[in-house]
Formats: sequence, structure tokens, C-alpha cells
Amino acid sequence: MELPQNLRLLIASLETDFERSVDAIRRIRQKLQEHADGKQLKGDEITGWLGEIYGKMILNGTIVPDEYDYDFKAQDMRVSVKARKGVTRGWEITSIIPRIEGDECPTHLMFIQFTGSYSISRVWLFPWKDLHDQERFKEKRVRGEHRGYYVRIKPLLDKDYLIYPQER
Repeated sequence: MELPQNLRLLIASLETDFERSVDAIRRIRQKLQEHADGKQLKGDEITGWLGEIYGKMILNGTIVPDEYDYDFKAQDMRVSVKARKGVTRGWEITSIIPRIEGDECPTHLMFIQFTGSYSISRVWLFPWKDLHDQERFKEKRVRGEHRGYYVRIKPLLDKDYLIYPQER
């Protein structure tokens, strides 16, 4: 089977853009890797990489290896970072949180909202206990199977947890 002509033309027109994009992502990864405290950044997840690196820098922390349920330690906190880009539907829902109870769970959840161009828009820092007490952890099920949990950010109600920008 041969690809349709219109698809071949589209692929050809995108080739240079993809080459530039791949090169830019490689450079971004290299720059962020210098701040990852020895942890290898995986995949092509710019939003996730930025969330971890920016989060640990905001709280002056240290990134931990992947085997932990949190992303970095800072002072006496174990912080899980969730980050989203943009303001389209779904930006306020965290990605999957594997466990919400146990001695090695995070003590805090940091949620970073980026603009469409990856600038920091807002940052919330929630004590894990508050999320439990307020029953904010919701079960994520896919085709009836338990996948983990998520938290929905409520910008108007979560002002007490907003650490950037400081509202006046």
C-alpha cells in the first residue's frame, strides 16, 4: 500500500519543523538535566520535566530517584509535583497519583500550571493531609479498572494554597 498523496505532502512539509522540534527538545532536556540531581529525565515530557525541576528549585529541594512516590525532598517535605500546560479543559486535573496512603507517600502535592509557552502561571502547594481530610483524592478508573487517584484544582477555593503568584 502506498500512502495517499496528500499525506505524503503533509509529511514532507512537516519534516523540517519536526527536525527543529526534536533538536529543541534535546537542548531543553540537556539544560534541565543539569538540574536533575543525577536523575535521568525520561521521555519527551517537557511539562513534567519542568514541573519537577522548577518545583525543586522553588522549594530548594533535591530530586529523588523514580522508585519513590514523590519527586523531590525539601526541608522536611516529600513533594509530588503535577504540572499542566494551558487553560483548556482538563488543565486542573492532576495526572495519576499511584498511592495516597503509607509511610512513603508524599507529604505535599505541588501543582504547577504553565502558560502555553511554558512560563509559570500559578503554583499551588497542598499538604497531603489537607487533601485527605477534604476528601480531594478521587479514584481514577479506566474501563472499570483502578488506575490510581487524581486531584482537581479549584482555583477560586484553593487560594490559601497558592504560593505563586502571591495574590494581594
